[in-house]
Amino acid sequence: MKHLYLVRHGETLFNKRRKIQGWCDSPLTPLDIQQAKEVKEKLKKLNIPFDGFYCSTSERASDTLEIIVGENQPYIRQKGFSASINLVPVK
Repeated sequence: MKHLYLVRHGETLFNKRRKIQGWCDSPLTPLDIQQAKEVKEKLKKLNIPFDGFYCSTSERASDTLEIIVGENQPYIRQKGFSASINLVPVK
């Protein structure tokens, strides 16, 4: 059985300034960078084998993913996840 693990980027500079971000990109804050490093360590302890890594086209998403899996790990930046992936509900 395949499992899907989802991680959302954390706090960005716009979040911290209480600005609406939308499709604009703002850099990750030190808090988000630390949180991503914590996710990396937790996943490392769980020793989960991953088949692939995907993120949206936003820099904040790819920056977060690169912190978690490492900059040398290949991944796919995907635009429009909802239109391109057939998700099956878990029962």
